[in-house]
Amino acid sequence: MFESYSYDEKKLLQLISEGSSYAFQVVYDYHKNNIYIFAIKTLKSPLLAQEVVQDVFLKLWFERERLTQINSLENWLFIVTKNHLLNQLKKIAKEWKRVNESFLENNSIEDLELDFLDKKAHLELHENAIKQLTKTQKKVYQLIRVEKKTFIEASTILNISVDTLKKHMTSALVTVRSFITKNGFKCFL
Repeated sequence: MFESYSYDEKKLLQLISEGSSYAFQVVYDYHKNNIYIFAIKTLKSPLLAQEVVQDVFLKLWFERERLTQINSLENWLFIVTKNHLLNQLKKIAKEWKRVNESFLENNSIEDLELDFLDKKAHLELHENAIKQLTKTQKKVYQLIRVEKKTFIEASTILNISVDTLKKHMTSALVTVRSFITKNGFKCFL
C-alpha cells in the first residue's frame, strides 16, 4: 500500500481534474479494493462487484472537473458506491421478480425446451453480431465483456484513452444490439 506521505489526496484530485491519467491510476489503485470489498459483501457476486468498481471510477473520471471541490475523496467514493449498490439491488430485485413471474407462467417442459433453443439461436446470432464489429471494436468488446477487464486495464492494454475506449465500446454495443434486434430477437446487452 502507499505510505501516507506518498498519497497526497488534494494534489492527486487536482491532477485528475486536469486530466492526469497517472494520478487517476494512483487513486484507483489506492481505493479499488475497499470499494470491491464493500460491493462484494453487499452483492455477493465478484462480477457485479467488479462492475461497481468500474462504474464508480468512471463516474470519478467523468466528474473530474469538479474534484477539487471534494473535501474527502473517501467519503465521496463511499456515497457514490452506496448509491450505486442500492440501484443494483433494486435492479436485481426487479429482475428476480420478472424471472419468477415468467417461470410461473411458462413452466411446461415444452416451453423450457423452446427457451433452450431460443437461447442457442440467440448465442449464435450474438457471435455473428460480433463478426460485424471493426477490429478495434472487437478487441474492446473482448477485453470488457469477455475477459472482464476494467476500462482502465483495457485502455492500458490497447494504449488508448478511457474516453476513446468508451466510444469504441458504445459503438460495439450499438452494432451488436442492432444486429440482434434486426434478426428478430430481444437484446439483453
